[in-house]
Amino acid sequence: MSKSLSLAVLLIKEQVKEPLALFWIVVSPGVVFYLLSYSRGLTYSASNDYLSSTSWFYAYVASSVALFGFAFYIVGRRESGFVRSFIYTFRTKVIFMVGQFIAYSFMSVMYCAVFYLVTHIVFGPVSLMEFYIVLVRFYICFVLFSILSLLLTLIPINFQNTNTLFSVVSFAMLVVGVAGMNSSLPLMTVVSFFNPLWWANRIMVEGVAQLGLLVAVIVILYIVVFLISVRFLLVTPVWSRY
Repeated sequence: MSKSLSLAVLLIKEQVKEPLALFWIVVSPGVVFYLLSYSRGLTYSASNDYLSSTSWFYAYVASSVALFGFAFYIVGRRESGFVRSFIYTFRTKVIFMVGQFIAYSFMSVMYCAVFYLVTHIVFGPVSLMEFYIVLVRFYICFVLFSILSLLLTLIPINFQNTNTLFSVVSFAMLVVGVAGMNSSLPLMTVVSFFNPLWWANRIMVEGVAQLGLLVAVIVILYIVVFLISVRFLLVTPVWSRY
């Protein structure tokens, strides 16, 4: 575990090497929230339900961190010379994958905290208890999307094609989510049921206690998928090329 923590620290440092890019990634969801609110003429106050107004944004941020952070860099790093030289046994794969998950768990918490601070201004003063509730729900959403992300890393594609695939998946979830939200057709209800973004929105709005069975299923599925992804991690040792 200590080696995974050390690796996670290195991965986090790698992420914060570009402060301007990191700043934009963290703040941009909040900017989109205000732009959409302005375009719709929506106004907020302390009487508004904060989570009902921002649940879809939190769900989308969680999916972005899982897809374009956690999974995206698994694909990228497995193609690097360092990873291909040292991560080829089950033990080293576990260390790498656990370190990767810890690093992006930290990043997801940071994204959640900044988004909360940026968007809660118009809803009144922040509350530590409310932030704790938001953070717990958000992290469950991150774990939910990590399941999908890990399954996508098992596809034998290179780093260049991964961005396209993840963008298509993210866009498809968003489109289906918006369509399901604005439609009463039975077919859209069925389609939404298989959309992780829809489930994440429910988690953000209804909470962990009301969806205890769902949360338990998410945790069990994550453990199973994580072990599968470690077992079948597509890493080719450097010396096998010769």
